[in-house]
Amino acid sequence: MCTSAPDADARASVRRYFADYEVYEGGHCIAWGQVAAQVDGGVASADAIVATLREDAARQHDATPGAIRLRCVCRL
Repeated sequence: MCTSAPDADARASVRRYFADYEVYEGGHCIAWGQVAAQVDGGVASADAIVATLREDAARQHDATPGAIRLRCVCRL
């Protein structure tokens, strides 16, 4: 059951996301944190949202996006 109301105009809205993540190097978790991002709701696919969150998290830790494991993604 969904308790949130749909966007009034999904094409014009900016969607905000929050993610909890871990940074891995050599198979070991070396850091963790949280990141938030705003994505244009009209063109955002799930892949684009995940890519944006991973890139932002990687930038914070000077890592590659492939080293980022998103643990939880929430739409705000």
